Amino acid sequence: MSVTTPFMPYPEAAARALSRLAVLLFVVACTATNADHSPTPTESASASAPARVAATPTPTPVGYLVPVTGFMTLRDDIPLAELTDVLVPAAYESDAKRLLPKSKVTAVSPDAALLAKVRGRSTAIALLPPALVDLSLKTLSLGGVYFWDPAADLSTYPLRLDGRADAALPTGRVWDMVAAGEMIFGRGVQWRIEGRYAGDSRPAFDHVRDVTKSATLAVATLEAPLSGAHNKYCDACVVFVGNEAYISGISDAGIDLVTLAANHIGDGGPQGVLNTVRVLDSAHIAHVGAGADLAAAHRPAIVESGGVRIAFLGYTDVPPLDYVATDARPGSAWLSHDDPTYAELRAEIRAAKAQADLLVVMPHWGIEYEDRPRDVEVAAAHAMVEAGADLIIGDHPHWVQSVELYQGAYVIYGIGNFVFDQMWSTETREGSLQRLSFVGSRLVAVRIMPTLIEDFFQPRLLGATEPQYRQTLERIWGHSLVSGN
Repeated sequence: MSVTTPFMPYPEAAARALSRLAVLLFVVACTATNADHSPTPTESASASAPARVAATPTPTPVGYLVPVTGFMTLRDDIPLAELTDVLVPAAYESDAKRLLPKSKVTAVSPDAALLAKVRGRSTAIALLPPALVDLSLKTLSLGGVYFWDPAADLSTYPLRLDGRADAALPTGRVWDMVAAGEMIFGRGVQWRIEGRYAGDSRPAFDHVRDVTKSATLAVATLEAPLSGAHNKYCDACVVFVGNEAYISGISDAGIDLVTLAANHIGDGGPQGVLNTVRVLDSAHIAHVGAGADLAAAHRPAIVESGGVRIAFLGYTDVPPLDYVATDARPGSAWLSHDDPTYAELRAEIRAAKAQADLLVVMPHWGIEYEDRPRDVEVAAAHAMVEAGADLIIGDHPHWVQSVELYQGAYVIYGIGNFVFDQMWSTETREGSLQRLSFVGSRLVAVRIMPTLIEDFFQPRLLGATEPQYRQTLERIWGHSLVSGN
């Protein structure tokens, strides 16, 4: 394409024409350049100020004061209005006086001296930040609210300390485990299930189901097998075999794990052990302490709760020996006391603990109808703890027995009967549910709840005003060692 310019007869006109042509070419060039360089989303004709990012507000830390008293005292709850005379760490004196302006608040220092004043059978009440609470103390409910209850609404907790990060909950999920005692589904228990409830085992748990089912984790001992469908009640028998259908009661009660290490687990023969394991597996209930062979009986069960891995092991030291598993025979895991160092037991516990954050051992041990463990059970418990056990839940005596704090671990030597038919004595009717509260893998509090068996098969919680409530606790406390770690 060419451009034709008009003829100009004079030099001045020619110069003006050249000047206009130059301007025209410049304008065209600029237009073309702008057309090829459109503004991008990050560009604009006029510079704009950078966008302001809203600062995320730092949450105000929230602390708490927890009411505690002696572990071996009857009181479990205190209304806010009755906190009239309390001990506190010196660092929280002004906070306590602000929260309780009409109360006598006594600061005690150092913290170890304060804890010593509220251990054992002391009825003094202290208000502690959560990190100071330990197993040698009893955490009191405050106006019906138990601080360690995973379902507790702490937004309305009356002893909140806004801005006190040093009194905050320790890091980790709050969760709880309810430990129960021995269950059989033969003899008198079966008599009631079949004769009164047409084979429905669920009524056995009617008065305790709310406790077991609401727990994050609930564990118990299934002392005798569930095998077959046509077992009959026998008054004179000491062989207890429940029908497989009775698993519905255990499942409906929210029991998550059972130990089968017990002296009646072989009452249905080797096949009875296999049937029991199969029924539990079908109900998705974990189990330890017995199995198809020696390795299965000694294998830990690993349960995960809120990011915490919990390993369980079960053992029995109660004959008959032909109920004990071998490489070729189903049965239970045997706890031998022949080696006073418990080298083999320690090795098993160390191996199980390596797979978990927390280790629970459930031994079936001791002598029936005694209120304290013998030296051999104490030695075994100490070996378990030294090897890595954090919690020991023992049974078999059919009576409640003492508890112990040993090197930071909690030992229940005899938790008592749970679903059982031994109505013939007060001691065999009395048992306990023990509520164990954790933050992460740390056991921070224990609440012992006495129970009483009614009508040959139904445990119920005892009320604090009933005579058996105190009797049961005193039987536990009589030989207990809970003065501290």
